[in-house]
Amino acid sequence: MIFFVISILAGILTVLAPCILPLLPVVVGAREEGSRRVSKRALTVVGSISVSVIVFTLLLKATTLFISIPQSFWTTFSGLVIILVGGAIVFPSLWARIPFVNKLSRISNKAVGTGYQKKSYRGDMLMGLALGPVFTTCSPTYLFIIATVLPATFIVGVIYLIGFTLGLAFSLLLIAYFGELIVNKVGSHMQATEGIKKALGVLIIIAGILILTGYDKKIQSLILDSGYGATIQFEDSLIERFAPQNDVSEMNVPAKKSYETIILAGGCFWCTEAYFQEEEGIIDAVSGYAGGSEGDASYLKVSTGATSHREAVQVTYDPEIISIEEILDIYWSHIDPTDTKGQFADKGFQYTTAIFYQSDEQKEAALDSKVRLEQSNLFDKSVATEILPFTNFFKAEEYHQDYYKKAADYYERYKKGSGRAGFVEETWAKDAAIKFLESEQTNTMNKEDASKKDSYNYTDEEIAELLKNLDPLAYHVVAENGTETPFNNAYWNNKADGIYVDIVTGKPLFSSTHKYDSGTGWPSFWRTIDDDSVTMHEDNSLSTTRTEIRSDAGHVGHVFEDGPADQGGRRFCTNSASLRFVPKADMVKEGYEEYLYLFK
Repeated sequence: MIFFVISILAGILTVLAPCILPLLPVVVGAREEGSRRVSKRALTVVGSISVSVIVFTLLLKATTLFISIPQSFWTTFSGLVIILVGGAIVFPSLWARIPFVNKLSRISNKAVGTGYQKKSYRGDMLMGLALGPVFTTCSPTYLFIIATVLPATFIVGVIYLIGFTLGLAFSLLLIAYFGELIVNKVGSHMQATEGIKKALGVLIIIAGILILTGYDKKIQSLILDSGYGATIQFEDSLIERFAPQNDVSEMNVPAKKSYETIILAGGCFWCTEAYFQEEEGIIDAVSGYAGGSEGDASYLKVSTGATSHREAVQVTYDPEIISIEEILDIYWSHIDPTDTKGQFADKGFQYTTAIFYQSDEQKEAALDSKVRLEQSNLFDKSVATEILPFTNFFKAEEYHQDYYKKAADYYERYKKGSGRAGFVEETWAKDAAIKFLESEQTNTMNKEDASKKDSYNYTDEEIAELLKNLDPLAYHVVAENGTETPFNNAYWNNKADGIYVDIVTGKPLFSSTHKYDSGTGWPSFWRTIDDDSVTMHEDNSLSTTRTEIRSDAGHVGHVFEDGPADQGGRRFCTNSASLRFVPKADMVKEGYEEYLYLFK
């Protein structure tokens, strides 16, 4: 019963979606002179729209069992249809000059009878039936939740769909009632009917353009953030309160305390969770949001890209059954680790990849795995996945959990339509991929390497003493946050192979393989040599806010968002005085042989 009520509520709130616009002029325009209530014509239109939505949704669901139609097709279809409808309203005379349209109009007029504009109930019915598919294909958010996401049998799912349609019909009838009052009020003072119709036509065209470009989803997100989100939270609380809860005893989870947890961000968490949930040794995989500085997280906030959280999955596993190395192999094999903009069709920081480790063992395994992946030459670009310490994780809303089960057909369509399925099948069938997956841990972080990295760690007092050994320019840059002269420094035009290390501690910071000519006169790189090479800090020393990059010893430079777009778009602008260049030929002698893989 509670799900049916939620279905009705979802239908009512769907009127906030941009895709409702094409329905408004038809519903409001279906009025009769002298009617003080909702007219019979409005009831006819809304009723036929409701029937059409139910029938077309069921047909759409049925087709997915036999063929895979990408979501982009429905987006293009609905957008073009909506633009054509708006164009016909705004430019009726223009359409009348096109022979094909005239012929089509005569055929449609014959089918519709006297036509919608002449108050034909048959015309109203056909108009409503025609608008149902347009609305259904361009406004799937709640429709798919009700039709496919909620756990139900087919019959119960149809009942939920009917509840959704009842809510939608109720909202449209309210619009018809109040819209008729407004139109009557305006019409009694001025003859503006034609102007109102053209204005609605323009809105419809704009809606179609927004749908084609994808901006309708952004507008919908803004609407959600402005108050609609409270309703989602209310629905979630109802589901969590009244929905049947899984009995822990049914999960066959043994009472054991040696389980470990790692957080993995791999783009859309639906897919990441699905890849792990069925693996032996995985105790649980929970979708959520991780890594941000904000004190809370929700889908409405994170999906807009306005937070510093990523969509991620909290993987709990039994290390006696499945190792952390195997966990990472599964992770790599379902993502594109070179994508700095997101994952496949989902773009934005919230969809970028990252590994959040919770122990030194996990960190070592992740760094080693990343190095081996880069050495495999499986990808032409560098691996962009960040390896970061765990800070926080917020569980996602309940309807996101086990989504691949709750909405199996829609999930499969999404996975294919987004490009993830094809990429995984093509990329991870290559010989290089098989070689990587079969390779053993190289123990990059063995005791010798660990002691080497420990040698980069100095106390503040030790660094202060080392700074005294710098020449005046280097001291000014590193210790006093200074800036050297462009085009007149040691490395701005250095094209030799090698790595750039911290001038004080010797810690590797950058590689010549990531260096490029930015035209600024300072050494510029599009990434650091390791994820933890430098730290970033807000810098307000000038009239604008910048992001400073610092090594353990002090100031290195700044990072800007005007770097090579195909490499992530970042530019690490450094000072030569804060660096020391180690040529490739000297890397073994100086103890940096672990970075020779960069030059293979």
